[in-house]
Amino acid sequence: MAHRAGMMEGMSSDDEVTMPDEQPADAPSADTNSTTTPDTAAPGVVPSDDAPAGRASRWRSALVTHPLRVILVAGVVGSVALATTAYASGFIEGSGRVGGTKIGVGERVAQDAFTQSTAGDCLQWEQGKPGAPTKVECSEPHRFEVAAAVDGRIVPGGEFAPDAKWPGPERFSVIRSEQCPVLVAGYLDGRFDPQGRFVPSLIYPSEAQWKRGQRDMRCGLIEQGVGGTEMEVVGRVAELDQSQQWQPGTCIGIDPVTHQPTFPVNCAEPHAFQTTGLIDMSARFGARTSGKPWPGIEEQNKFLTPICPVQAHRFMGGKNKFDKTTLNIQWSTVSEIGWLAGSRKAVCYMGLPFKGGFATLVGDARAQLLINGKIPTPPPAAPPGRALPTPVPMPPGIAPNPAEVPAPAG
Repeated sequence: MAHRAGMMEGMSSDDEVTMPDEQPADAPSADTNSTTTPDTAAPGVVPSDDAPAGRASRWRSALVTHPLRVILVAGVVGSVALATTAYASGFIEGSGRVGGTKIGVGERVAQDAFTQSTAGDCLQWEQGKPGAPTKVECSEPHRFEVAAAVDGRIVPGGEFAPDAKWPGPERFSVIRSEQCPVLVAGYLDGRFDPQGRFVPSLIYPSEAQWKRGQRDMRCGLIEQGVGGTEMEVVGRVAELDQSQQWQPGTCIGIDPVTHQPTFPVNCAEPHAFQTTGLIDMSARFGARTSGKPWPGIEEQNKFLTPICPVQAHRFMGGKNKFDKTTLNIQWSTVSEIGWLAGSRKAVCYMGLPFKGGFATLVGDARAQLLINGKIPTPPPAAPPGRALPTPVPMPPGIAPNPAEVPAPAG
């Protein structure tokens, strides 16, 4: 079976964090839904004037339209309408608890690492127990990098008045969508890869803390791990390669309704594709500090076309074993916005097109694999000297790969 290749521009990671339920009732909550850019930012935090208008426009366009970016934010997607859809689809689950401060009734709001945090601070908490974050140096492992405080007084309608009712997770998701993308872009001086591994996130008060006067909110950045959990990061986002860096063998979950990828999951769970290699393109096109121009999608495809098949065959233990999966070889590319932000890595992966997205895979491709609930059946072997590639139907809007028969581009 001849393999088939496809490309996906700048695979992304946007997605909501689902926190444990057993956190203190009086701790702030975290919301990490994806976003659309608002027309205005919170007072005191303004996007950099140095970023050209064209770059800002492309950033907004990529953030809203790039498919993988939208779903990699498990439940929070580009606009109010999208956020509502995510809720209806069951992606936005219970909010997390972050920054617990034991406040008694009638007392002033207590101060802690969360309430005292400012732009550039990094917060850390124990995995699964985000109730009491501590401030750490960003050179140390941490789970949240603060981009800006959000002033609730700018929200119309008196929603943040002293006697106002707690807005609830869905409303906070909308606030995050309206405020955090532009604040994050301003914090990073426009050098944010909206298709990369870092996700705009919002930390907000729990209902109990809201009733006691807490109104602090922080926009920031997280990186999602398996199941949408917050991964530990070392270093500031502005100093890191923001491109996706899933290791070989990682399975990326699937939205059962849209058939689009979500976040890393256990391979025994339904997923859209499985990664086979991580390719650093800086040696060919220039490191993030080199100042070399964006190579363009066509040049990246020429570079990756001979590499990703080798990665897939090596990952599977040989071409014959790969052919038995009936999967396609695909890869990501880096958008111009991501390139300017310093992203230089591409991900090779295996998947199949289905209804404008991906077929549902279950199991590690190196062991027992199901495709849409069925064991894959490879086509009969071609006669010597001939190849019989099976044409792959393409979803609307996907441009063919001039090098090989394409698979969907996410």
